[in-house]
Amino acid sequence: MDVVSLLQVGSALLLNAGFAWLLGSWLARRWMRASAVPPGRYEPALRKLDLWAAGPGAVSSAGALLAATAVMGGVGLREACPMLWMMISSTDYGHAGIITVLAMSALFVLRLSGSGRRAAEPVALLALAIFAITRASMGHAGEEGLWTVTLAAEAIHLLAIGVWTGAVLVSAWHVLHPSVIGGASGQATDRYLHQMSQAAMVAVIAIAITGVYSGWHRVGSPEHLAHTTYGITLLAKVALVSVAIALGGYNKYRGLPAAGRSAAGVRLARAVLQIESFVLFGVLLAAAVLTAQQPPAAM
Repeated sequence: MDVVSLLQVGSALLLNAGFAWLLGSWLARRWMRASAVPPGRYEPALRKLDLWAAGPGAVSSAGALLAATAVMGGVGLREACPMLWMMISSTDYGHAGIITVLAMSALFVLRLSGSGRRAAEPVALLALAIFAITRASMGHAGEEGLWTVTLAAEAIHLLAIGVWTGAVLVSAWHVLHPSVIGGASGQATDRYLHQMSQAAMVAVIAIAITGVYSGWHRVGSPEHLAHTTYGITLLAKVALVSVAIALGGYNKYRGLPAAGRSAAGVRLARAVLQIESFVLFGVLLAAAVLTAQQPPAAM
């Protein structure tokens, strides 16, 4: 893999992870407010973590534009730098890329201002939705144009992955920490985890439906799954998703009910979620690799 491909994959991975975290933190705020968890327990640290997601996300969006310029021009990164402005100003891909940079920058500014108030959350959600739709249009799904079923499926797929991965990440590495949920009542913990579990289940269903549609649309025939790099990467992504679903299923029926009863149960649920988060990070990596490859059906 050359430097341009590394930048493509790396920037896509950081974008996917940053978007997932920001969407997960947006949802976690709603769930914790509904569970009567005092904002002082989660908001200061969560806001700082959001900055670490949105800041690199904006930089990664710019890096993705540079990598795309190099790919389109068939040149290296150094040669692509003088061509970057032309690509941004004269192509639909460049226009969309700037929108993703602005969306991530808006989220960064919003969290930097310390705004965790409810009035600011619709603005954050709007920025996340704009990012997801625009990002979907920049991939293979956008090649058929806007207002297509293919693009809609990709946007829903990206949002669903963000909900699932983000909910797992934020819950595993922040909300279920003893300093946050540990100070809340067992009832509040149970209510939060129930809402998280329900959202994850809906997201998984959406991922399955849109994933099958998009996968078949891009692969073209079953033989391409085993005989192309794209197909093998897609199979690896599906395998990782299956492992994450198994971990989520265990938590839904064993870990989360125990978490509502005792501190030991919370520790168990958190440990499973942390393992699941690593698996889902692998899913994001596979998705990033797929963005740098040409689908068999398009060849």
